[in-house]
Parts: sequence; C-alpha cells; structure tokens
Amino acid sequence: MQASNRLLDFPKPVFSMLWQFMERFSYELAVLSRFFIAIVGGYFFTAVSVSLLSAVVPVPKVDAVLLSVSASILIYALVFIYSFYIHSLKTVWISILLSIAAQLVLLSLLKGWL
Repeated sequence: MQASNRLLDFPKPVFSMLWQFMERFSYELAVLSRFFIAIVGGYFFTAVSVSLLSAVVPVPKVDAVLLSVSASILIYALVFIYSFYIHSLKTVWISILLSIAAQLVLLSLLKGWL
C-alpha cells in the first residue's frame, strides 16, 4: 500500500514541469505562427492586392502598375503589423486567408478567368 501511494505522489511535479514546458512551447509556436502568417500571408495578400489594384485603377496601365507597386510596401507593412496587433491568432489567420481568397475571386471575375 505504501509503495503505491509513493508512486501516485511522484508524477505531480513531473506533470507540472511538463505542463509548464507545453505552455512555453505553445507561446513560441503562436509567435512562430504569427511570423509565418505575417511573412508568407503578407506576401500573398500584397501580391493579390497589387494585381487587383493595378486592374481597377482607372489610369494608363503603366501608371497603374507603378502606383500599385509603390503601394505594395505600405500594404505589406500593414499586414505585418496587423498580424501582431490582433489578440486572437485564429482571427488573424481567418481574416488574412479570407481576404486573400476574396480578392483573388474578385480579380478572377474582373479578368474573366472564371
């Protein structure tokens, strides 16, 4: 009886340390996920935004491309800031991915791809 009680008392500190390690790892994974959506998602968001902006702006094609490429620096910076500003990581992922999809659908409708 005494041996079984000692075995039940032993894992508590081990589980406590494991739980602390998992909390630390989940925080680092969340930060890594934010960097990933900021860098990769920001790149795709900016690319689709630049394509859509150059197709929509009512100026000559060369000027529209120059304007949209100039605006791409601002767009990319805003997406990067947004990905760290919003508290919920799920909201960041969903909003960026849905806005990329919506812009891509709109661009494909304007270009006649669909």
